Amino acid sequence: MTKHERIFNLLEGKDTDRPPVGFWLHFPDTMHHGEAAIQAHINFMEETDTDILKIMNENILYDGESIIATENDIHKFRGFSRKDKIFKDQMEIIKRIADYSKGRYPIAATIHGLLASAFHETGFSGQFTTKGGNLAQFCRSRPREMKQVFEIITQTLMEFSDCSLEAGAEGIFYAALGGERHFFQGEEFEEFVAPFEQKIYAHIKNTTKFDILHICKANIDFNRYVDLHPSIVNWGVNGNQFSLSDGARLFQDSIILGGFPDRHGVLVDGTQEEIVCHTREILEQMKGHRLIIGADCTLPTEISHERIRWVVNAVEGEAYGR
Repeated sequence: MTKHERIFNLLEGKDTDRPPVGFWLHFPDTMHHGEAAIQAHINFMEETDTDILKIMNENILYDGESIIATENDIHKFRGFSRKDKIFKDQMEIIKRIADYSKGRYPIAATIHGLLASAFHETGFSGQFTTKGGNLAQFCRSRPREMKQVFEIITQTLMEFSDCSLEAGAEGIFYAALGGERHFFQGEEFEEFVAPFEQKIYAHIKNTTKFDILHICKANIDFNRYVDLHPSIVNWGVNGNQFSLSDGARLFQDSIILGGFPDRHGVLVDGTQEEIVCHTREILEQMKGHRLIIGADCTLPTEISHERIRWVVNAVEGEAYGR
C-alpha cells in the first residue's frame, strides 16, 4: 500500500497492510520559517519513512509586542486573518511541501487550539504550565469580555483551517489545551471553552478529509473531549496514567495515535532491540483497535531520525513476518 492508501483505508475502516506510523518534532529555531522549514519537513519524511506528515506551526498568533498579564489588558486580544503575515508565512510552507509531496503521504496542518492560541496572544508562550491559569481567572473576573475574545479567536482558527486546506493540507492537527483540571473547573470549561471549541472542531470535521485531536499537558479530564468525536486522537499517556487501551474505551469511534513516550524512555535512549520490542508490545496491546503508532507529543528536536526509522522497520517486519 502507499502511505496515502494506508492512512485513508484506516480512516474508512478498511483493511490495511500494517498499522501506519506517525511522529513529529519541533525543528531547530533556524528551521522554523521559510525555505529552511520546508526542507526540514521534506528531509524528515524522507529519512524516517513515516506515513503521515504533521506540518509544524511556529507562526503562532502573536503580534510580537503585546503583553496581556492582567484583566485590564484583555482589550489587547485581537483576531488574525489571511491578510496577516503569520497566515501568509504558514500557508507558503504548507503549499510548498504539498507541491513537493504530490500526494505521496497525507499532510496534516497544525492549528494551536482555542486556549493555546489565546495564551500565545498574551505574550507568555512557553509558560503555560505556570501562567495558563490566567485565562481561567480572566474568565471568572470578566466573563462577557472573555467570551467575546474566544469568539474572535474561534473565527480566526476556522479561517486558519480553511487557508491551510487551500494551501494543500488534507487534514488538521488540532492541539488542544484546557482539559487540565487545575485551571478550568468542569462547569467553567463547559461555559467558557466547550462551546467555542466544539464550533471550531465541527468546522474542521465538516471541511477536512481527516482530523487529529492532540490533547496536551497532564492532569487531564478526558471526558471534556469526547463530544468532539475526533477521527484520530492523541494524548500524553505517560503524563496522565491514561493508557492507549483506556483511550480506546473512551474514544470508541476514534483511531488511537501513540504508544511511545516523547521526551524520555525507550525511543529517546533505548537500543534498537529495545525499540523493536516496545513496538511489538504496542501492536499486541492494541490488537483489534485502529492504531497509528506514534508518541505522546513532540519528540526531542535533536533525536536521530534513524530511531524513528527503526519503529517503521519493526512495524513492517511484524506485518510481513520478517
